Parts: sequence; C-alpha cells; structure tokens
Amino acid sequence: MRRFFLFFLMIMLLASSEGFSQTVTSEQSGIETEVNPIVYPRSTAIIVIDMWNFHWCMTASQRVAAMVPRMNRVLQTARELGMLVIWNPSDVVTAYAGYPQYERATAVEHKKAPAVREDIKAVFTAKSGECLCGPGLKCHGNYGWDGMNPDLIISDDDLFSSSTDEIYSLLSERGINTLIYMGVHTNMCVFGKPGAISPMWKAGFTCYLARDLNDAFTTYSPSDGYTPDDGTAEIDRNLQDAGVHNINLGEEFSKAGLWKDDIMADYVRFTPWGKPDRPYLFEHQNIVTLTAPWLEGAEIRYTTDGSEPTAKSSLYSQPLKLSVTTTIRAAAFRKNKRVSLPSDAYYVKLPDMPAAPDVYLEDLNYITNAYLQAVSNCFWYPAKWKSFEGKPLRVRGKTYAHGIGFRAPSSIQYEIKPEYKRFVALAGVDENMLSEENGRSLAMHSSVIFKIFIDGKLAAESPVMRISQEPWRFDVEIPHGSRRISIACTDAGTRNLLDYGNWLDAGFITK
Repeated sequence: MRRFFLFFLMIMLLASSEGFSQTVTSEQSGIETEVNPIVYPRSTAIIVIDMWNFHWCMTASQRVAAMVPRMNRVLQTARELGMLVIWNPSDVVTAYAGYPQYERATAVEHKKAPAVREDIKAVFTAKSGECLCGPGLKCHGNYGWDGMNPDLIISDDDLFSSSTDEIYSLLSERGINTLIYMGVHTNMCVFGKPGAISPMWKAGFTCYLARDLNDAFTTYSPSDGYTPDDGTAEIDRNLQDAGVHNINLGEEFSKAGLWKDDIMADYVRFTPWGKPDRPYLFEHQNIVTLTAPWLEGAEIRYTTDGSEPTAKSSLYSQPLKLSVTTTIRAAAFRKNKRVSLPSDAYYVKLPDMPAAPDVYLEDLNYITNAYLQAVSNCFWYPAKWKSFEGKPLRVRGKTYAHGIGFRAPSSIQYEIKPEYKRFVALAGVDENMLSEENGRSLAMHSSVIFKIFIDGKLAAESPVMRISQEPWRFDVEIPHGSRRISIACTDAGTRNLLDYGNWLDAGFITK
C-alpha cells in the first residue's frame, strides 16, 4: 500500500509543471527543451560511482563521508518508488564478491553495449589541483581504498557492477532507459569510468546528474574564495551544457511530499578537512572555509573550545585563520533551530624543525630485555638504517640515511648519558608499500602514534600519523639526572600488521 501511494505521488509530481519538469538550454546546441528526469520510476536506475572508504586526499575522503546521510535517505526513497540502485565502486568492485548483489549482477547474460551516439562533448572548466586541501601541505597520491564508505546502506535488491557491458545488460533486461548518477569524482570517475556517464550516454541512455549528491575533484584557493563546492557546481554546469541534465533529488522528493524536511541529512563542510584519526597538519597558518551548500538560508555557527555549537555560538562570516592546533565544531541553524548534523574538523600545527643530532640513535646499543630475548617471537625488534621490512627508510617521498624502522606496537630503551641534553627526531609512517601499484588496497590501513618516555613518564607524542603525511618533529629537553629514554611506535587503535613507523634522523644533542 505504501509503495502504491509513493508511486501515485510521483506520477502526480511528474504531471505537475512545478514538479520534475525543468527548462534546459544547451550551450552546444542552443536548443531549449523541457525535460523530465524521471518519466517512470521503474524505467529509471540510479548508479552510484565509487564513494570509496578512503582517498589519498583527506578532504576528499571527508566530503565523501559527508554525502552519506543524504545519499542513504534519497536512495531509500528511490527504492520505495521502484527504482533500481546499482553500486559501481569501479576498481574495487570485486571486494563485494560473494555478496548476493554482486553475484546476481555477474550472472546476467552479457550483451555488448552499443554505440548509438557520438562521444559526449563535455568541457570541464573548473580549476584543479593535486588535492582538495588547498595551498598547504598537499596530500600525496595513493590507491588505498578497498571498498565503499561503510556507513552506506546497501539494500538486498541493489546490484554491484562496474562493467559497461554488464551494466548495459542489467538495464536492458529490465527495460530501463533513464539513469541518474551520484558519487565521486564527477569530472573523472562519474563521467569517464566504465558504466559511468560517458559510455552509457554513448549507448543511448538518458543520463542525469544528482547535483546534490556528487562531488568533483577540483581545488581550494582561499586567496580568491574558491572552494571544492564552487568547483563541483562548475563541473555540474559543464555537464548540463553538454546535455547531462542536473537534478536535486532531495529537493524534488521534498516537493513531492516524500521526504520530511525536519530530518537532518547534511553536514557543514570544512576545507581543508582533517579528523583526529587523520589530522590536517600545517606549518605556520591554516585558512579554513566552512560551507553548507544544501542548507539554503541557514547560518553556520562554530566553536573552537571543543564544545558542541549552539544557536549562540560564534557566527561564521569569513574563513577562519588558525595558527595553533585547533578542533573546530560546526552546525547550521535557521531561526535558532539546528538544521544540520553536527560536524567537526581537527588541525595540528607542526613543531619547528629540529636540529640534526650529534649522536645518532642507530649508532647506540639499546638496553636489552631478558624476558623479551627469551620470547623473541613476541617482540618486533626494530631495524637500524632501514624500515622494519628491511627496505629504505622512506616517508612522504623522501629516503633517509639515518633512522630506525618499527612495527607498532613496540619500543626500545636507551641509557641517557650525562652529556645528552635533548632528544631530536622526525617520525612518520613508512611508505614503501606505495612502490607496488601505488599502495592499492593497503595504504589506508597504516596509522601509528610515536611516543617518547623519560624514566617511564610520557615526555612527548605525535598525533595519529598516516601514510604520506609530513613527518612529526620532536625536540625534547632531557631533565638533569634522567636515566633512561624509551622510543615507542604504537598503533592508533587498529592493531594492523601494516603499522610500520620510522624514526628518522633520531638521536641526542650534546651541546
């Protein structure tokens, strides 16, 4: 009964001039046409591209996660209307082998996707960069993702596929001729990957882009106020001009009475966007922009003292300039009522670069532990002048001649001599795994925290460190009369066998 009611509402909406109908002018053809993105729900499919659980750019990763609540709501409504949902996580689709949704898709009788149109002529004009974090310490590329965001809700009736021919076969078998695309990244994956807009357009399908549920890979330029939201909107317009019509599905479902507006499904977005388990590191100053693109008319309130934002918290009016380690929490409000999910970001200022040591750590003998010697298979002994795996000491694209390689969790102790005044070091996640397929399916898993103990008391520690981040910088004064120093590499809560950490240029200053 509920499905019939929803279907009836959709048909009524389609018949309304205020519903899905919209007027579109193509800059390529100059032809103005009225289009209906969804003619009949059962002849329409939604294809979700990638939405990975990790990206080398931490801001890109968080922007994916920020779309998840809205995407879950929209897809649930679409399913109730009878639309098919196909998940297309492209190069990691086989991670879902054994799932019924994957096995049903691969069992389809394959047909070759035809070429009934010329290639779509889309010209992307948005600025682009190495990552979405902006002009600071840019994220370095890797292929760490190994699945989709774990908070996405997958229905039993959904399908997994990333092949153009397979998706064509699945759609033609069901008489589907209209596709709505969601996901990341619009100007790359959503447009060009197998099963994405370009090949399915060529195969003759009518293609639409959910403008409220896609994200382009562009850039962040705080000097001129250009954000990833601006870049995405520009890419969306580029596709509209090429004939791929845009639709705000959340808004249209709301107009149809299918979506209650009092249910919050959006976050305030940060650029750049770090988290405690993957902090954004900066050198001197960091400029943070807050946006809420799908909460029209809302004002953003924020805090920097760790408290949850309220309608009385500071009003965001311009980008925030940070010069110290800061946690920002934010939410959007209308008429003193919160209308967004609460969101947060974490930014860590790097210490000053330490001087080179007078005595390198690897030139010293660490204190042996009789018990650990007796059960050596229970202790991961660090490696001198090389990574734990016996490879060069490599962090953020640089190879170091001095240092010690660890696997977390482990630590070693050294005797403190009277002439030792300070302990200095750099410390970062070993990235030798990037030498094979750029760390495919592996790079996301390494996360370590480096710690220094003097006579059993914690003297210094790093934040959570992830692969390809700038090494953390240690410069620790050694109190007079200290006896022992312990150098530790601990896991960040995951206890993963890929938690390799390197202490680099580590040792003592005697002057």
